[in-house]
Amino acid sequence: MGSDTGSGPRRGPRLVTVRLGGGRIGWLLAAANGRQLARSAVTYRSEAELDEAVRQLLVERAALRYLVQQGGDRSWGWSALLPVRSSGQVTGEAVARSARGYLRQDQCRQGMVSFQSMLQQLRAVRGAG
Repeated sequence: MGSDTGSGPRRGPRLVTVRLGGGRIGWLLAAANGRQLARSAVTYRSEAELDEAVRQLLVERAALRYLVQQGGDRSWGWSALLPVRSSGQVTGEAVARSARGYLRQDQCRQGMVSFQSMLQQLRAVRGAG
């Protein structure tokens, strides 16, 4: 996957593959200005597994359920969960999280809305679903 490439400079969100410890990989979603907005909540063993997870995320984007919570450090964060029908789990599986903590709940919710918008843009670019 790596960063999205195309002809010439592209404005819009970028989904970037991140190498983690133990040979695992994940993804980061960055806005056009480079600010990291979301990260994968799951790590993957291979590029193929990661690509399939991103495809499923884009296909299921309208059915995602969101949780907004305040952590022990008093910062706010959000998580996106796949619906039960696609994850096969009882409560749904977290597939994305905010890339940073927010000082206020309204800022966190705005970050979540930006993530939803960027998923729509990525879906249009990638043609998934």
